[in-house]
Amino acid sequence: MNPGYVVFDALVAVLAVRSLMVLGTRAPWTSLGWVATFGYFATAAWRYAHDGPQRGLMLFAEGCFVVLAAAFIIAVIRDEPQAEPLLWPSRVGLTRAQKRR
Repeated sequence: MNPGYVVFDALVAVLAVRSLMVLGTRAPWTSLGWVATFGYFATAAWRYAHDGPQRGLMLFAEGCFVVLAAAFIIAVIRDEPQAEPLLWPSRVGLTRAQKRR
């Protein structure tokens, strides 16, 4: 067990839930990215809390990582709003197009 990794992964999972609460359904690809982020870091926390590799969890984590990367890339291309500020979101931020105005 590695408590430092477990705590870090749990904190990022909590951040993902908070971002989802702020965004709601306003940015579907960003929200999907945060759901996958939660899945990845919750799985990582579980994996570091227990000894030995667990093949099913590793495959799930890898799948979540692929989904979160793809979803955030699509969200950037579509210029979806993000939850701001980064460390503890409390509002939906402006898109790049809205910031240029």
